[in-house]
Amino acid sequence: MIQNVKQIIKDDLNAAVKNPVVIFVLLALVILPSLYSIINVYGCWDPYENTDNMDFIIVNNDKPVTINGTTYDYGSEVVATLKENNNFNWVYKDEDEARSLVKNGTNYAAIVIPAGFTEDVLSINSADPHQATIQYISNDKTSPVAPKITSNAATKVNTEISNSIIKQYNMQSYAQNPVVTQQITADQMGANNNTNMTNASNTTSGATTQEAVMNNAGEYFHSPTVLSNSSYFKADNYAQQVTPFYSVLASWVGCIILVALLSTNPVKDEEKYTPSEIYVGKFTLFFFLNILQSIVTFIGLNLIGITIADPVMMIISMIIVGLSFMILIYSLVSVFGNVGKAIALIILVFQISGTNGIYPIEIMAPIMQTLMPYLPMTYGILMLKDTVFGIIWPSFIGNLACLIIFPILAIIFSVIVKEKLDKRFKKYDEKLTESKLFLLH
Repeated sequence: MIQNVKQIIKDDLNAAVKNPVVIFVLLALVILPSLYSIINVYGCWDPYENTDNMDFIIVNNDKPVTINGTTYDYGSEVVATLKENNNFNWVYKDEDEARSLVKNGTNYAAIVIPAGFTEDVLSINSADPHQATIQYISNDKTSPVAPKITSNAATKVNTEISNSIIKQYNMQSYAQNPVVTQQITADQMGANNNTNMTNASNTTSGATTQEAVMNNAGEYFHSPTVLSNSSYFKADNYAQQVTPFYSVLASWVGCIILVALLSTNPVKDEEKYTPSEIYVGKFTLFFFLNILQSIVTFIGLNLIGITIADPVMMIISMIIVGLSFMILIYSLVSVFGNVGKAIALIILVFQISGTNGIYPIEIMAPIMQTLMPYLPMTYGILMLKDTVFGIIWPSFIGNLACLIIFPILAIIFSVIVKEKLDKRFKKYDEKLTESKLFLLH
């Protein structure tokens, strides 16, 4: 058996070396999957940094209101706030044009400040207090992501405006709060009783203390609670977050490309080899090309500047993931022929949405949640997440153990089944070839 396996490997090597075109195609097969990963990762390096290229329409229909000689114009304050927000390219239009542009998809969204906005804000001082409304208009047909981005922006703007209005109102009222008054009085008395300070210093200290208390109270009334943020394994950018998914996805795609363009049958004298000898002998070519695919992808990720916590374990993991996929997909094609390629593509479809790569699996369809533990890409992604952000060894080893179950089962399945099904599926492929509808080897 060993001699026959060596002969198959030798025939493959000779076929490659003697033909420059073959060498060129093999190099392309190595590079293409890495480009798939690198282009996708680099293309979404930090998409939320580029929202300033997105047009966001603002419409101001508000009318100023004058009360007791003081003119209020909260609509203009909203516009002024938006001008300070550089996250979007704010475009000013009238309402009819704005609605038309959003409806036909020319623009993603618009904010409309209606007539009577200031009047509604000032209703707090009337017998009929009611909320002022800012209208947000979007078009979900334009993009799956853009409406989410603009919606979050609109919510943030509304919060900023609300906080500003609340702060202005509280500035007029919190000084009368008994707790604030008591604190200010106590601080002033303490300052006045300080015998080591001059009268001028007492006056300055008292004023400074009063100002500090007023500011602190103002901050409290403006926002009684403060959110303190912390994060484990904080990402540098979005590109780093999607690197594990796109790298593993590229590895699977690379394996499919190899089995789609390279034959799993011997170059010559096929009849003199057993199915098991063909399986082992032909896999050598796929083995080395797959490792090269992983290495090229790793180099490309480093060249574009992806931060990797553990580069050594990253490349080792990528090779292990790639070879696991290669064994599985190669086994499917070796046993089932072209049907195996179709099976590999079907598995890929489920893995794109069912492996917790980008979207939390909890928000996906129940069938995806059920399939997730049985999809090999699930464990490949988790392994690469550890190497990119920081390894937690118990989970890393657990994911590695789960991943290698797939190629082990594939090898066992191939050894047991290939002898029995090899001739049957070869006849199936021959029938497809005879139809001249399919380009098969």
